[in-house]
Amino acid sequence: MAEGFTRHLCPENVLVQSAGLYPGEVNTLTIEVMKEIGIDISTHRSKLLKGVEGDRFDYLIVLAEPAIPETRHLNASHRLNWCYPDPVKTEGTPKTVKTAIRKIRDDLGVRIKEFVTTLVCRK
Repeated sequence: MAEGFTRHLCPENVLVQSAGLYPGEVNTLTIEVMKEIGIDISTHRSKLLKGVEGDRFDYLIVLAEPAIPETRHLNASHRLNWCYPDPVKTEGTPKTVKTAIRKIRDDLGVRIKEFVTTLVCRK
């Protein structure tokens, strides 16, 4: 979701990468919830954190709850920890999981819009 929001809000010349500890397919419910607000992440893929080790970043935003120590080795000028639980791990029906995803989507969307507007992209 974070990569989708950031790509949507930033100019094309801003390089956006996302990665995690457990790569895999993007959850279909997450794709549906993002499509509700006009952002298509259906072609996004979860990438392994180790795949970005050699890069240099202006900003590193860790969304894991708690902040994962595996990011300490990444070279970033600025680090932010926005701790979110994984909404896909919410127990219950698909409707319940979608509600949890929407809640984080909406909060994350506000934070990213504020971040890119004030600090990075000025779009």
